[in-house]
Amino acid sequence: MTTVSSRSDGLIAPHAAVLGRAAAVLAVGSALVHLLLVDLTALGSLAMVGMALVCLPCAWHLWRHPTGSVWALTAAADAAMLVLHAQMLSAPAEHVHPGAAGPGTLMWSGLALVAAQLLLAALAAVRR
Repeated sequence: MTTVSSRSDGLIAPHAAVLGRAAAVLAVGSALVHLLLVDLTALGSLAMVGMALVCLPCAWHLWRHPTGSVWALTAAADAAMLVLHAQMLSAPAEHVHPGAAGPGTLMWSGLALVAAQLLLAALAAVRR
């Protein structure tokens, strides 16, 4: 399989490395947001830990070797997160997080991180 951004010498092109590393930092930020949303009194918070763990393999691969398949998987995961979070934003506050008044700063921060990752994935696709 060839990479979207590989050169004939097997190295990653500089622009691809910069985009990949920027997206990796955003993925780690997404993992951090999920961990900050953990509520130790709620069993459903295990899902937050799971979602944080989902972000880390993408971050690793984007940092080390951002191939077309890595970008595609990252974009698919980001799109799925946006769909899931859109449902959470449209649900009444008591269904999202008991006692919450509505979507908080962390959720909006997470959505901004995901949107930025999708933008970088689009830039990587255009660059190839």
